[in-house]
Amino acid sequence: MEKVIAYLEDFSTGTIAIRLALALILSAIIGLERNKRGRQAGMRTHILVAVGACLCSLIGVFLVEKGFSTDPMRLGAQVVSGIGFLGAGIILVQNKSRIVGLTTSAGLWNTAALGLSIGFGFYEGALICFLISIITSMILPKIEYWFSKNDMYTMLYIELSDNTYVNAFYDNLRNSNCGEIHQLEIVPPRSSSAGKVGVQLTLTLPKKQHVYELEKKLCAMEGVDFAVAL
Repeated sequence: MEKVIAYLEDFSTGTIAIRLALALILSAIIGLERNKRGRQAGMRTHILVAVGACLCSLIGVFLVEKGFSTDPMRLGAQVVSGIGFLGAGIILVQNKSRIVGLTTSAGLWNTAALGLSIGFGFYEGALICFLISIITSMILPKIEYWFSKNDMYTMLYIELSDNTYVNAFYDNLRNSNCGEIHQLEIVPPRSSSAGKVGVQLTLTLPKKQHVYELEKKLCAMEGVDFAVAL
């Protein structure tokens, strides 16, 4: 055990890969749990943020190892505060509730850390981080989709323009092959506009249908202002 700890404390290509891989695994577990609960910041967003943060700390250690007189913590603090302004401009709110752009924002933040490592000559960390980012963007969406589509129940909040659309919405819902409806409940509307009607829907999705596709289908119905998964 002591030999393993001593090896991990050493600053080599192997330990760099282990630290970045550990950040990948732990953040993926957290992201999957958030994704199962229908949160917008899912597995890919968590991985990109964690791997980028890990790389920033490794860059600071790398500089100290090379003899630079610097505080390793200062680099990470500057990157976090600086790239946050750029990332915030990409995050948008659609239909008054759906947040989009989180993965893109995290990707930019991750790319900034990768650029820092290349600029300082920390090529091993930059290459490993690049490979993880490619896998996260191209392969992991399929895994994320697989976990989402196997949820037993899906809950959504739908907001209607007024109460005259309630019966028509229910009829359209039954005839649209949206899945098996378990519960439909009228709830207080989330928006402040007068006359709106909130609907909380629980159903089982059809096979091979993603919840985001269902949201688009519901939004296309007459009288529906927006629909979002809970």
